[in-house]
Amino acid sequence: MAEIWDLYDAQGNKVDRKLVRGEEIPAGLYHIGVHIWPMNKSGAFLIQKRAENVQWKPGIWAATGGSALSGEDALTAAIRELREELGVEAKPEEMNLVFKMRRTISFCSVYCIRIDRAEEEFDLQEEEVSEVRWCTIPRIMHMLRTGQLYNYGDAYYHSLFDYRNNHLERAHYRRNNQKNHKHY
Repeated sequence: MAEIWDLYDAQGNKVDRKLVRGEEIPAGLYHIGVHIWPMNKSGAFLIQKRAENVQWKPGIWAATGGSALSGEDALTAAIRELREELGVEAKPEEMNLVFKMRRTISFCSVYCIRIDRAEEEFDLQEEEVSEVRWCTIPRIMHMLRTGQLYNYGDAYYHSLFDYRNNHLERAHYRRNNQKNHKHY
């Protein structure tokens, strides 16, 4: 079954036009894309290796993600992609919007979700994903330099890593406050 996408103008307003995935997106129009970065308690991100038979970037490590289907918003699409590609059932309140950016042909919403499970515990969609790996920031940077991981751009990774660092600092602060809290 073909995927149908809604199209949007440069300001993010939905236009009265749809497109079948694979068709060329007309100049000045965009679709909605989503990326999901599972993060564990130590701050490592889960990346996935794209299956060898996929059309875009086969065999390359990348974020979990995809495109919103007609009628979906970014959050609904992110939850669906997470379920389809990794077998993870997420609730809307578990998904943290890190940032949005306008790319060449899409508005991309980037989410993080806290997941603590081993790599072998994910139920991978074999048509899309061949394996997953937890990676620290230094490992991600090495994979970017060596071309193993898709490079979404410096600003993208800077925003993602800032989110991670701020998130871990807040969690550390909460743990320390709970330990040091005295009852009188």
